Amino acid sequence: MVGAFACLLAGCAAYGPNPPASAASGPLVQNCGVIQTGTPSRFVCNGKVYTSYQLAKLREDEAKRSAALR
Repeated sequence: MVGAFACLLAGCAAYGPNPPASAASGPLVQNCGVIQTGTPSRFVCNGKVYTSYQLAKLREDEAKRSAALR
């Protein structure tokens, strides 16, 4: 029981104050499925459809928020 708790704590502590990009609140294109190629490409993420421009904007907004918190 103690070992499992220590592993759980160590997994979170390994990243320090800045979590990895995969912990971002918005969808990542790597985790989405392509439903249309072209300009703009369209992806489905968690049941919602996004264009490549929308995903880029979400990623940029998240980066601005995290930079403001530092």
